Amino acid sequence: MIGTGLIPPFERSSWGTGAPWAECELGMMADMDELDGLDPSADAGAMSLARVRQLAAHETGHTLGLAHNFAASTYGRASVMDYPAPMVEIKNGRLDLSNAYAVGIGAYDKFAIRFAYAQFAPGTDETSELEKVVDEGVKSGMLFISDADARPAGAAHPLANLWDNGDDPVAMLRHEMEVRRIALSQFGLANVPNGTPLSLLEAKLLPLYLHHRYQLQAAVKSVGGLYYTYAVKTAAGPSPPQVQQVVPAARQRDALNAVLDTIKVEELAVPPRILALIPPRAFGYEGGTQELFAKRTDPAFDPLAAATIAADLAVSGLLEPHRAARLNQYHSLDRVNPDFAEVAAALVARTWRPPAPKDAYLAAITRSVQGLVVTRLMDLAADADASVQVRAVATEQLRSLLVNDTAMTSADEATNAHLRATHEDIERFLARPAEPRKRTPPPPAPPGDPIGAGKQHP
Repeated sequence: MIGTGLIPPFERSSWGTGAPWAECELGMMADMDELDGLDPSADAGAMSLARVRQLAAHETGHTLGLAHNFAASTYGRASVMDYPAPMVEIKNGRLDLSNAYAVGIGAYDKFAIRFAYAQFAPGTDETSELEKVVDEGVKSGMLFISDADARPAGAAHPLANLWDNGDDPVAMLRHEMEVRRIALSQFGLANVPNGTPLSLLEAKLLPLYLHHRYQLQAAVKSVGGLYYTYAVKTAAGPSPPQVQQVVPAARQRDALNAVLDTIKVEELAVPPRILALIPPRAFGYEGGTQELFAKRTDPAFDPLAAATIAADLAVSGLLEPHRAARLNQYHSLDRVNPDFAEVAAALVARTWRPPAPKDAYLAAITRSVQGLVVTRLMDLAADADASVQVRAVATEQLRSLLVNDTAMTSADEATNAHLRATHEDIERFLARPAEPRKRTPPPPAPPGDPIGAGKQHP
């Protein structure tokens, strides 16, 4: 599904004989059954087989006692115990899947197995020898960060992530956005074989449209981020020697800009030519919609919901209460670091301050994102578990919107209605004589983990 969404493989393929798949869920069996029809240069079939090979090695690692190492992707694809995203390279302006997954086990795996299973000659001081193994691993940069420090939305370690690639999460986010642009530019009829209902294009579009999803989650961890290790005390001092370090201020601001770039209206807009190709679900294919975008235009595809879901990846990441509290803490220790007020103000400036687009479709997306930002600021300001200072900043941003933005008027009737409704919502929220009227919640993001959905997997 991911591979055939990224690269359209069916220009020269044709639908075979026989009945359609009566029980196919979102075309998943189609992707497996049609590998012979793929354009060989697309490599989607080879990518799928490489993923199965990597998964088999991963599960074998668990049987040998290895835990997840979600930092291993940052130093040379060093472990099968990470969750790898497919590495999509760009060569001469085209997408290349030939290096999607690594072959064989990595350096960290060999280090871990050596520590766990090395045999020593009789009379050897095993403790001393194992300490040497650990010292070699530390000197070689064998960083190990596992589930508890990678999975939470407010996790702090920039290098511990699921479904990411590369040693620089911020640079890789920019790369994945370019991959997404190229893939969207060529997305269309060639992404499905002849005889396929066009409504199934939506299932192909979703993982492509959210292609940057997990790399964005990795990049946002640099904002209010903290490099650290599971250091231990030794006779020579801490090992590794550097126990923790706040992400440098310039790095935090670069990550902030990269994350905010993902919510530019041009990035969020599904091209109209693609919208024209996706009708409501075809007869016989009504099931299996749990991994599609939520819609308020049902049965029609809802591009505003898709844009809001994609924008919320960035908005919720930047307004996450633990991340916000760390920003304030690190700023208080060193004022060169950004505080949460700076981050929140940057988010509001990017989404509310530019002139409204003249194009009606882009203007509608802009209004949706603006409404999302207000909703998430309200959520944070009302969050009893968030720090007092963080809630105060969120409230102050709402006051700023009330005075500087929503009080304005526009020549566009839809924009005026949006401004008035938002102004009144903020007024009610700030007054709160009783429980304020609930704003319409943003649509939920569909499940997206490349393996399964809605639960933690080994």
